Amino acid sequence: MATRPKHKRFFSIDDVGAHFGLSLVDMGVMAAEGQLRLSVPVAGLRVEIGEWEEDGDGHGFRIPAGFRTLNGLVDLYPVDGWTILRNGTGVVHALPTEGAGYTSIETGNPDQEGLLVTRDELGVRREEWRRLEAQDGDHEADAPVLSRRGVQPTHDWDAARLEACRLFYFEGVPESQAALIRHMQAWFASKGLKVPDDSTLKRRLRDVWAMFGPEAKKRAA
Repeated sequence: MATRPKHKRFFSIDDVGAHFGLSLVDMGVMAAEGQLRLSVPVAGLRVEIGEWEEDGDGHGFRIPAGFRTLNGLVDLYPVDGWTILRNGTGVVHALPTEGAGYTSIETGNPDQEGLLVTRDELGVRREEWRRLEAQDGDHEADAPVLSRRGVQPTHDWDAARLEACRLFYFEGVPESQAALIRHMQAWFASKGLKVPDDSTLKRRLRDVWAMFGPEAKKRAA
């Protein structure tokens, strides 16, 4: 068997599927649930960075801090990875950012808002590949989150984001952020779970709405 280049930094979706025995559906589910961190190579990608703030009514707004040009590998949000794996292509509007910050893609082209990514461009970093290999050989790494010690989150936000993805894909983007919040509150209630308040849901799902909200505006225009 041919050995992989020692300094290989990026492994394609085909590499991942063949090595770990995963189908596109398997990888799509893992990506949507945050169990597979997908990346894509970029060159000269212009992004706006800044911080999210909230007003007294719980509405979020951006405070820009400037622009950067990204080159190399960038990670994708789970919802973007899932969409591209499922559809074969997708437009990425924002990139994951820690804390209250945001990274918004600015193409400067009004006819192409966001970065168009095809399935063939998707892959994983070397660090993610090694994590998957370690998990593949360690059954304890697959233990359900609820079996771990310590204080558990009040809400299952991974499941909530997956439900938002399901809603967008199968039923379409809601007509407003308020409609999305109402749907998610009804979803939590239907599962017999504690229902988050409006401001918490807005904060937790603001990146998802930032990506899909413009589509709702286009439909309403």
